[in-house]
Amino acid sequence: MSLKLLYYCTIFCSLLIITACSHYIPKKHIIENSDNYIAYEENQLNSDQQCRYNKNSTAINAASIKIVSWNNLAGCRQPLKKLAAFTHCDRVQADHSFTELTRNRDLILIQEAYLDHDTLQLLKNLGENYSWDMAVSFIADSKLDIPTGVLTAANAKSLTACPLRTHEPIFPTPKAILFTTYNLTQNSNTILEKKLLIVNIHAVLIGKDYFYQQLNSMADKIATHYGPVILAGDFNTMTAKSYSRLKYITDRLEMLEVTISPDADKRSQSLMGQQYDFIFYKDLVPVKAGSIDLKETKNGKTSDHNPVFAEFKLLAE
Repeated sequence: MSLKLLYYCTIFCSLLIITACSHYIPKKHIIENSDNYIAYEENQLNSDQQCRYNKNSTAINAASIKIVSWNNLAGCRQPLKKLAAFTHCDRVQADHSFTELTRNRDLILIQEAYLDHDTLQLLKNLGENYSWDMAVSFIADSKLDIPTGVLTAANAKSLTACPLRTHEPIFPTPKAILFTTYNLTQNSNTILEKKLLIVNIHAVLIGKDYFYQQLNSMADKIATHYGPVILAGDFNTMTAKSYSRLKYITDRLEMLEVTISPDADKRSQSLMGQQYDFIFYKDLVPVKAGSIDLKETKNGKTSDHNPVFAEFKLLAE
């Protein structure tokens, strides 16, 4: 058995053990945020009532929008996840890695966020200008009631935050998407009419029909937005076919994939050599982009995913 095949078998078996022993799926759909949390009944998931609304005058500078996307927080915080990810790190390393790699970012998109007390402190340490929203996939620790899901932090408060949860076969752990919108401002500090939509996704891993369903539901939501869009996250495109389906959806939305030059492309790959962490955009101009090899950072390999980052500016009309 090859090392790569052994690696993925270990991941699969470990995740099954984790999810069977320590998690539960909340009966209500939950959004957490910097201020409080809101729970919704399952029959409200397809209605506008699932969104949190927060009218405010904070804004992101449209001249320079710096984003990092990373599936990172669970790996060093749970022993079995650590085994599955082949990470040899401790909690201190994980916290330092998060602090190092999120510094000076306007938008921080995290998949598999593990929202315990220490993580809440890390988010607080980002600074008083930052706020965050989280779409809960499931409760990772039923004893301590620790939610996990996709979390988006920004140096402005969101105007809306809408979750979408998708179940998948085999793994009893739903995957989540979080849609958040923000004000944009120019150097004059005037708030623009167009709002920025950020889509943070942790895609379905098993079952192509479930994967397609999740992408189509995501696309329906994006299609209703008037203004610039950034879509990023862990798309779990383990094969060329799943990547082609993703590209079909983004092309239909007239979204472009961030181009990372080969010398700056350190993204993690599947057993089939397919990358699964991406950033897509619309009505924006990319300034630079890349990914970070965790093994080359001072805190080492704190996740089985290497983070991706980009900087954008608003497309002039």
